[in-house]
Amino acid sequence: MIVLHRITTYLITLLTFCVFWILTFYPDQLILLAVIGFVVIPLLYARLLKWEIKRLVFWIFLFLPLLLLYSSVFFFLFLEADVAKYIIGVLITICTWLYCESIFTFYHIPSNYQAYTLEYLSLTFSMLSAFFLSSAMYARGIFLQQLIWVPALVFGLFSFISSMIVLWVSKVSFLTGIRYSLVCAICMAESYIVFSMLPTSFLSNAAGFTVILYAFLGIFRAKALDKLSKKVLSRYLLVSSVLITLIFLTARWI
Repeated sequence: MIVLHRITTYLITLLTFCVFWILTFYPDQLILLAVIGFVVIPLLYARLLKWEIKRLVFWIFLFLPLLLLYSSVFFFLFLEADVAKYIIGVLITICTWLYCESIFTFYHIPSNYQAYTLEYLSLTFSMLSAFFLSSAMYARGIFLQQLIWVPALVFGLFSFISSMIVLWVSKVSFLTGIRYSLVCAICMAESYIVFSMLPTSFLSNAAGFTVILYAFLGIFRAKALDKLSKKVLSRYLLVSSVLITLIFLTARWI
């Protein structure tokens, strides 16, 4: 049985690569793409997670990689340079392999599991998903001139879910996680609106949004775990301030 689960990790990785291969070279194969992305890959993840659908951990560990995959595909659709497409395809494939290996070890060979691996991966996946999804939404807004409050609500919900996942994986209590996640959702929805008003590219706006989300999640996680100190707070504020400054100093202003 464990051999079948081991094969499942490689199948998921291979199929993830196939999604981007099809998008790049056979974009007209939408039915095949939909079957792989929305049916086969989720079922394989569910199998790797032992079909424990009654447990919250099942849905969290299922949601994380699918959110990364779908947000990266959404972002992929707005890319023009082939090199950028190749980079995204390889990056998501590698991330998928790392995640599948961690899940496989956590569930099926727990003695070999490295502590905090899934905790760090959940934060990384949340940041990548935030960047891909916000980039795509900002780009979409340029073409469709959509009402700003619609994507703001989407990102409020996204930030709430991301915050809940990161805090839950960090072993923060559910009620505490809800309080911090609600604050994060409101702040990030407002941040999305602020960045959308800047005369910069959608990539710069998305990068800025992601940095702010990183700072919020890091500070809230430290506070919820009673590890927030002046040193930790200063580190997050300094890092996020430097990154924001670099992003918009090097951005092309319209």
